[in-house]
Amino acid sequence: MCPHWPTHDLRWRPPMTTAEEPPVELRCAVAIVRGDAILLLHRPGNGDWVLPGGRPRQHESMASCARREVREETGLDVHPNRCGLVLEVNDPVTRRRIVELVFVADEFDAQARVEAEPGRHASWVSWEQLKTLPLRPPIAGHLPELGKRRGDYARYLGNMWRPMGTEP
Repeated sequence: MCPHWPTHDLRWRPPMTTAEEPPVELRCAVAIVRGDAILLLHRPGNGDWVLPGGRPRQHESMASCARREVREETGLDVHPNRCGLVLEVNDPVTRRRIVELVFVADEFDAQARVEAEPGRHASWVSWEQLKTLPLRPPIAGHLPELGKRRGDYARYLGNMWRPMGTEP
């Protein structure tokens, strides 16, 4: 036995946190590509553009969150079953920490009418135009590749938690 390997019970426990340690927020977004354009939401109050997405509700899977948020924000029904990007946003000033999963919508009705929620404007933005927009987070250089890699993404496995002793 390795002397550096812990010999105590290794089952999952809630993480220990301190008052100085900010929580990690999770955001689930979707890259919806149609031809040579991607669907973005303009937030006039912030002056920026974002992918449709948001935070999961309690007991909601990440893919379900992404699908719900797209439906709420654009009216589109998408099937986000592939993960295209995983990124972090660590703001040193506010100490806000966000992990964002960017799913890719492989299946959706490309002819469906897009209707943004109040206070936002949804637009199909060309790859060329994307370079000129203030996108948050700043991932514009990575998005065109998602439009080219049809089906070549990491598979989303969903919730893999299992009670101890039930693994195959």
